[in-house]
Formats: sequence, C-alpha cells, structure tokens
Amino acid sequence: MKWIGTNADIYKIDSGKIIKIENNNDLGILLKLYAEKFQLSAYKLTEYLLKSASISKLDNYFFAVAYLFRHSIELILKAIAFKYISNIEDRSEFLKRTKHNLHNLLLEIRPYIESDIRVDEDSFCWLLELFRDINDIDRESDSFRYPFGISTKKDWLGNKIYSIHPVFTEQTHIDLVKFGNKMLIAYKILDSLYKDTYGEYKRDEELKPIFLEEGGSYYGQSVVGYKYNFKEYYPYVKAYTNSAKYLYELISNDDTLKDFLFIPMCYLYRNAVEISLKETLFEECSFELQEALKLMNKKKHKVLGLWNLIKDEIEEHANPPKGDKTAENAFKYIHQLNSIDGGADLFRYPFSKNLNVYFKKKHKFDVDNVNDFFEELLSFLSGINGMMSAHNEIMAEIKAEWEGEMRAEMSSNYYDYY
Repeated sequence: MKWIGTNADIYKIDSGKIIKIENNNDLGILLKLYAEKFQLSAYKLTEYLLKSASISKLDNYFFAVAYLFRHSIELILKAIAFKYISNIEDRSEFLKRTKHNLHNLLLEIRPYIESDIRVDEDSFCWLLELFRDINDIDRESDSFRYPFGISTKKDWLGNKIYSIHPVFTEQTHIDLVKFGNKMLIAYKILDSLYKDTYGEYKRDEELKPIFLEEGGSYYGQSVVGYKYNFKEYYPYVKAYTNSAKYLYELISNDDTLKDFLFIPMCYLYRNAVEISLKETLFEECSFELQEALKLMNKKKHKVLGLWNLIKDEIEEHANPPKGDKTAENAFKYIHQLNSIDGGADLFRYPFSKNLNVYFKKKHKFDVDNVNDFFEELLSFLSGINGMMSAHNEIMAEIKAEWEGEMRAEMSSNYYDYY
C-alpha cells in the first residue's frame, strides 16, 4: 500500500514517462481538444466496465463515467460557440450566461449553426430533449461529483438554514449500454456541427432522449442510489479513485494514450482528494449537521481549507507519539495541490473563468510520479477516515453502554425509594 512520504512534489521527474503540456492554441481549439480527452476517457472506462462483467465495478465506476461523458459534451458545446464568438468580452459574457447548463448552451449556439449549416431538426430536437432531461438531474455539473447538493434559505430571524438534496434517493438500475450510446451519439452530433460535417453520423432512432434510462442486462447496468448509503461520500471517493487508477493503467500499457488520458486522470484524482476530505469532515468529525454543511459550502473546492478544518480532530483521534511527522507530511501534499489547483479547474478546463489559459508555458510531468502523488495522498486520507470511523464506533458503544448502566441504576434507585 502506498503512503505519504516526506517530500511531496507533483512536479518531480523520476521516470522516463514524461508528458509535456502547452496550451498555446486558440481557446476554441483548446476546448475541443479537452472535449476529446474527456470523451475518450469516458468511452474507455465504459468499455472496460462492460467487458469486466463485474457487478461491483459496474456500480462503483458509474459516477465518474457519467461525469466524464457529461463534461465532454459541455466542452464541445463551448468549443462550437467559440468558433462564432471571437471577441474576448463576448466570450466571457457567454460563459457567465450559460455556465454548465447543456440545454442553454445548445439554445445559444442554435442561431450560429442554423445560419451556417443545414441542421437536421429531428436530431437537434432529440439533443434538446436529452439536455433538458439532464438539467432535471445535473444542471450545474455536480450531481456525479458529490452525493448531495447543499442549498440555503433564511428562517424568520434571518439566519441561514442549510439543507441537503441527495442526487439519488432510491435504488436505480441504469442501462449502461443505452447510457453510453446516447452520450456517444450526442457527442458525435456536436462533433459534426463543430467540423461542419453535419449529417455524416447515423442516430439510432430507438434511443430515447432520456438521460438515465433504467433496464438492461444483468452485466450491462449500473445500480446506484442504495438507501443505506445515498448520502455517503465513500461511493464517490471510490469511483473517482479507481477510475483514475484505470486511466493510469491504460497509459502505462500504451504510451500513446498519455496525451489524451493524463488530464482526465488528474481531474479524477483531484476530485477524489476533495471529496475524501469532505467525507471526513461530514461523517467523522464532531461538527453538528448545520455547521458541517456551512463549512463545506464556504470552503467549496479548497482542499487546504477543508484540511485545516479537520486536522485537529485527526490529531485527537490518532494521538500520535511526540515528534511524529505524519500530519506535517500530509500538509505538504495538501498545500501543494491547493497551490496549483485551488479552484478544481486546472485539470477540468483549458482556461480559467477569466479566460486565462492554464499551462500557457510548457509544463513537464512525470506520469508515474503524479500517479504516486495522488495515490499516496488518497491512501493516507482513506486511512485516517477508517481510523476515525472505528474510533467513533468504539466511543459510541462506550457511551451507549454507560447510558444504559445509568438508566438501570436510576430505575433501581427509583424502586428502592418506594
């Protein structure tokens, strides 16, 4: 098992498996390149799941697969828009206006493509219906990254009240074959719009514009939304960690894939770190529900902020010997990751919300070292979460036993009195 070391360095070069990243193209071209990376990653993972005939993998990896597909579609929609919108202020306003909303993105680009390309109305309406259905589940592109959303409202005194909105509230048997085919067809339609080759694809008329359609064969479906864990972070941590590991495995076996799979691999790992920290804060720390939700809502994607909230309780549970450097070593990993990707966008988009290009200057990464960096950190975070969970269970049992004894003693004294 990998574990955190003393000198965390995501930029360290140790092996010969080097990737060079330099984003010096037009923003629209960069969006299209990133769309291809995420689409291929989603396809490779789906292919692996369907071939594995493993129920645990089919269920477990789905969240990452759904996010990768969904994100590839968002990226290519924005790439199409940037073909027609060239002014930097107009591009910035377009992104602010549409955000992650696939349905609105498609409506926004419709006037451009209709004036430039002969659009098949049936296929375009199919896309609109599909994206409208996606909006009901995942309007903000976070339903497959987190187990629940957090909303706020004010009570009659003006105090903020935080509420949880789980993504899946009942067991759902998703037809993974149909899901994958729909996502691929949607991407191909948009790809043909981007390339001005509209009409060269063939859409399966039997596929309905329903995002998560239930059914499928036993080894062709992903089951999510189990009642016993529908609010837990663990399934998501596992999904993102294992999916990233599989992409790394593909790169290790085929060096030509690194230019396509490295960026999605890093994003999957990065999100796994964030939700692992939130898992500890929400499920194992002593914060009351409202306080925990308030803190997570405030820190959002800041891994260093999340770490600072939980580090003291980790120390209390671990009770390390004097001079132990484990927490100090972990901080180095967290601090470095937060420094290079505090907003969780570096491996998600080619540029920031302000249209500042990431990796404008050439960066070299050692693929093996980057994978080790994330695996070591995630192994540590999994370890502390397990340790705190076990300790909390023991303390809960002790408390329950003590309270039982106290009730029995009080009851005995009451009858003795009479």
